[in-house]
Amino acid sequence: MSRVVKVAIAGCGTVGGALVELLDRHAEAIQRRRGQRYAVTRVLVRDAKRPRGLPLDRALFTERVDEFLETPADIVVEAIGGTGVARTVAQGALRRGRRLVTANKALLRVEGPVLDALARVHRADGAALDFEAAVGGAVPVVRLLRESLAGQGLQRIRGVLNGTTNYILSRVERGLPFAEALAAAQRAGFAEQDPTRDLDGTDAADKIAVLAWLGFGVDPALLDVRCRGIDESLVQEARRAAARGRALRLVATAVRIGDGVHASVAPRVVPRGHPFAQVRDEQNLIQLESESAGTLTVAGAGAGGSATASAALADILRHGASDAAS
Repeated sequence: MSRVVKVAIAGCGTVGGALVELLDRHAEAIQRRRGQRYAVTRVLVRDAKRPRGLPLDRALFTERVDEFLETPADIVVEAIGGTGVARTVAQGALRRGRRLVTANKALLRVEGPVLDALARVHRADGAALDFEAAVGGAVPVVRLLRESLAGQGLQRIRGVLNGTTNYILSRVERGLPFAEALAAAQRAGFAEQDPTRDLDGTDAADKIAVLAWLGFGVDPALLDVRCRGIDESLVQEARRAAARGRALRLVATAVRIGDGVHASVAPRVVPRGHPFAQVRDEQNLIQLESESAGTLTVAGAGAGGSATASAALADILRHGASDAAS
């Protein structure tokens, strides 16, 4: 008989809902490949009575954080966002020996080292922390920094880390008005209804801080990220750049300088042949420069529920594989 891996999901919005659908759609294939089933045992939401059109029994939904945390689960997925209830769920899951998967870059920026320490303290009980979905959507940059490039003498991290702003800039340079480009991103599911954190650069700043933590060992909460986002005033600059064979992109950078790390997020004009100019719409692209490995470039879908949920699913399945082998 196949082992059942119990999954509890906190948050059932764009990412949480997409994850439920992925688990349901690929259930048979996952069971064939992994020899085990993944069953959603509880979902934490703000309104348990709201119809959601998901393949789940409505009895699984709860509005109570305590009930959610006490529900038996092997893996807890935090897809709420923010740093309030999400912090309670994340810390509570790790303290109970659960494996935590989160897509929450804002939480990781202020709480990442704390959560990592909690996971280590409770590792013997089964606790672990994974957050591939927090940066880069479907781009596996977190795993690269945590595993493949550890000890490689990383010098600089640069990237187009926000799919919302990249989608807008890509459409603006083709002639679409800024407001229409933003509305199109929202209709496509690449922008929140309140896109402030994307447009002002905060989302990208959180992401580069998390990557700097992984790559350089700095405390992300203490890292000063100089930040400038995008707005309608950049429309003409984007179009002038396109007319000259260049591209305007919101670029996040973290670089080691001496014993410190300097980080920034800002719109930058790049040559058309540069990798950043080639990444369009909701795509992300990240370059990791190290002494030993040279420059490694990774790219892929960086916005939208499906891309983020696919990264969370990869973390879930990786947990399952390690459990089965142990």
